Amino acid sequence: MKFHMKDFRDDQSILLEEEIEAGKLDIDIGVMRFSDAILVKAQAWKIEQDLTIEAHIEADRQFTCSLCLEEFHNVFEKDITLHYDIKGLDSVTIDTDIRDELLLEHPIRVLCRPDCRGLCATCGANLNEGACKCKINHKV
Repeated sequence: MKFHMKDFRDDQSILLEEEIEAGKLDIDIGVMRFSDAILVKAQAWKIEQDLTIEAHIEADRQFTCSLCLEEFHNVFEKDITLHYDIKGLDSVTIDTDIRDELLLEHPIRVLCRPDCRGLCATCGANLNEGACKCKINHKV
């Protein structure tokens, strides 16, 4: 998403809405992937040599659970405020900042649900679907 300084007029803000392809941001990492485009709605104000951008980010994330390895979806939404010194700049692109916000919100441990029981260490059965046939007694 790019803001051109020549588009700003008389203390008026600029509104932009754009869908950014996840592949363009290179944010599919490990157990987090983005299936659709990332929607960014932004409003920007230019005051002298400063640019302030308030943006709302929405995206559908796909995760792989850290315990049971099942895939699940999660909706990402976040409001951010960005500030730029624009002295000598013709435009400002915020894609890198959007990418950083998405990566910063990546959880360290991803669970499909808070009470995920994971996989049996012996046979690999998903314990969320029921007890396995191993002789090991899994605590419920």
